[in-house]
Amino acid sequence: MNEDEVVPSLVEVPAAIQKLVIAYYEAGLDHGFELGYRASEANNEATWATAAALVRGIADGQPYDQLCEQRGEQGRAERQRRLLRDRGIVP
Repeated sequence: MNEDEVVPSLVEVPAAIQKLVIAYYEAGLDHGFELGYRASEANNEATWATAAALVRGIADGQPYDQLCEQRGEQGRAERQRRLLRDRGIVP
């Protein structure tokens, strides 16, 4: 568009063109919302996939008290077992 060109106001154009312009605007607006929604859904899906992989990895790993024993931290391992018993997580 040239700097010298003047864009007419919507009220200056015929009613049929006004309706057409508004319809195109609404279609573009709806399209923009749809793109944003899809992007948000894709982001959520990626986040949940990452979280699920992390939880699976933690669940498949060794318990914390066993890891402490492997590192030679017997006191820490016993404190972990006592904490789990006190909270009713293990018998």
